[in-house]
Amino acid sequence: MGLRAYFMVTTDDKLTQREFVKAIREVEDTPGIDFVDPVIGSKDMVIMADAPITVETLAKKIQAKPWVKDMEILRIVSIFERHKTARMPLVESIESKLIPELLNV
Repeated sequence: MGLRAYFMVTTDDKLTQREFVKAIREVEDTPGIDFVDPVIGSKDMVIMADAPITVETLAKKIQAKPWVKDMEILRIVSIFERHKTARMPLVESIESKLIPELLNV
């Protein structure tokens, strides 16, 4: 198992049902893609990717499809990697300091 991610895809509104099914099958046949599920909601399909080095290459390949309107990438992390810690290291370092330290007084 390499790096994993979910791709949340919005397809072009002009896509017919037949074209949508073809798009799903096309993505399913892409190396590094575990599964593709059509969904109802703000997105049209959820794609599970598993790449040995990086999921960005797979993401770019899918984003280049003419039927892709928008795509969001959700990288899967270990349960030991807290996403808030990764997203807000600056806030945590500031919270641990006193006001005079922050102002260099």
